Amino acid sequence: MLKQIKLLLIALFLGTFIVACSDDNTAQTESNDASTPSSAEMSSDDTTDTAGTVTDETDTIAGMTKEEAIAKWGEPDVTQTHKIDSLTVDHLEWHKKDGITAVQFHNDVAQFSQFVPAE
Repeated sequence: MLKQIKLLLIALFLGTFIVACSDDNTAQTESNDASTPSSAEMSSDDTTDTAGTVTDETDTIAGMTKEEAIAKWGEPDVTQTHKIDSLTVDHLEWHKKDGITAVQFHNDVAQFSQFVPAE
């Protein structure tokens, strides 16, 4: 009986030690999110209007082929290709002075896009 209690206490200690040393910082990020003001609470003095200076060209990519995208933006700066069974996923990025345009193609048809404006 004493041996079983000793093993139980060792297991409890090790479990507590592992939890205390874990790399899970969700509680820390939740408190940081609560301390930052939401966009509704920000005043107009804190925001900068960059919507008029940079145009997001990725709104018109629906159904675009890789060849059409290369004709529109030129040769991509970054190209990644992954093949899973009959699905070919191509990720292309164009780095321009106004920002980065990234488009993902599934079997040579555009599916997802993202534009990240330059800072």
